[in-house]
Amino acid sequence: MTNYPWQNLDPKGLVQITQPQWISDIDQQVLLHLYQPIIGGAAYALYQTLYANIEKATNVSKQIRHHDLMEQMVWGKEPYIKARRNLEAIGLLQVFEQKAPAQSSNAVTVYQLQAPLNSKTIFADPIMSTLLMDRLGQPRYNQLIAKFSYDMPVDVEDGSWTDVTATFKDVFRLPSQYYPIPSETEDQLISQNRQTKAVQIKDHNLNIGLLKELMQSSFISEKALTDAVIDMAISLNQIYGYDEVDIQKLATAAADLRTNTIDLAKMQRLAVDQASDQSSQQANQTQQSSSSPTTGGVTNANTSATKGSGSNVSANDSGAANGAMNGTGASSKTGLTDRITATEANQSATRAKWQQLGLDQEALEFADFAKSYPPIAFASSIKEQKGGYLTKAESNTITELIRRNIISPAVMNIMIQYVLLELDEPNLSRSFLERIADDWKQQKISEPEAAMLYLKKRQKDNAEQYEKRQKNRISKGRYQTQKESVKPKWLDEASRKEKYEKTPTSASIADESEKLANQENAATINAKEAEIRQLMQALELKEGE
Repeated sequence: MTNYPWQNLDPKGLVQITQPQWISDIDQQVLLHLYQPIIGGAAYALYQTLYANIEKATNVSKQIRHHDLMEQMVWGKEPYIKARRNLEAIGLLQVFEQKAPAQSSNAVTVYQLQAPLNSKTIFADPIMSTLLMDRLGQPRYNQLIAKFSYDMPVDVEDGSWTDVTATFKDVFRLPSQYYPIPSETEDQLISQNRQTKAVQIKDHNLNIGLLKELMQSSFISEKALTDAVIDMAISLNQIYGYDEVDIQKLATAAADLRTNTIDLAKMQRLAVDQASDQSSQQANQTQQSSSSPTTGGVTNANTSATKGSGSNVSANDSGAANGAMNGTGASSKTGLTDRITATEANQSATRAKWQQLGLDQEALEFADFAKSYPPIAFASSIKEQKGGYLTKAESNTITELIRRNIISPAVMNIMIQYVLLELDEPNLSRSFLERIADDWKQQKISEPEAAMLYLKKRQKDNAEQYEKRQKNRISKGRYQTQKESVKPKWLDEASRKEKYEKTPTSASIADESEKLANQENAATINAKEAEIRQLMQALELKEGE
């Protein structure tokens, strides 16, 4: 049974809110215009409620209980924890709990409210800027950039202007004595948020080495892959689930071969537009499938449009962030709510069809996983679990099959799992993978669910053929449950007795008696002949005397 985060919440537990950083009026503008579209209205309202409970004199609130906050927001436990987790995931709130409280009702949870990043950092942050553009669309995104920018009336850097600003020494005298403050006091002073990124991605599925190889094959040198480009690639992988091949195509389209640079803004815009187009196509397919009768076959669920399900940015708790991470864009004619509803309806209908065709819930969950996980990272993970590593040849084989559109990334994950785990092969042989890919392409398999059904059918057919062969062997008397060693008949005691100790029959006894009689007669005749010869010799001797 699934254990949800809000199930362990004790509404009677104590909460104390602290503010270690300054939150200015400008920060409030950043929260309203740049954070709220990402975290949603509920999380924004919770942030303001927590901020209002802080006493300005001490920058710490009094101890209150969870249910006090829930009553103030008119919420139950679930929306309360969901909104709180959105704030945590975006870096606006840190939560600390006691390791071993004496009583759960007296346990104190510390909420440490964080100031938002400044607008310049947000627009430069690949994840925040991409989510904003995805959620609001390019026109509204450009308006926000203009809102948080300023226009210089003149260019003071053109050489016609001189900086005549007074320096510190021009106005003030340097102090004659230095008065340092204790380090403990310095640590307690309220500071500003000096973070450079809103979301710190420690673990990601992107193979940077493979991405560099793919970029070089597109005549883009490794120098073009700056840290900013890599950060953008990782962000697109986390938000939309784009794999190495997808990012290579986006970077190539945004690259300038003359200067060997990649336009990050163009790369980001292309990624958002592609995700938005896929979402629109999926919504159109949903409308068509709902208006047309079911033919009994399995419709294409547009696997590529579900890449965004692999996002880990907001822990899948925010409705607004979910819409952004699933590749929705303001350029679509339908509203965000309509697109999300259409997507959920399409997914439910598709899952029902696959279940009717024979896939259980576990298989469908694995199919969803296959759609959101890059094949290179998936294969590498399995190889590492088996004690090996993904070789360069294996990576090239996977990439080549996907690049040539022979097989989709999601179906490739099913093939990898089948070869490495089901068949327990030690490696991903190029010839073997190509043979399977050719077979699946002939079977017109384009979705992971279809691949799993095909493997299930083949396994069933193989089991039936094996059982049939075994029955034929048994019926013909050629089936042996255990192999026996072959030995010569002369070593077998039964064979020796059969050959040398046979029981005599009546015919053989008569023949043997006649044979013995003949032998006795011959011996008698021989004895008498010998006796006659002796008498003749005796007579000859007497005549000679």
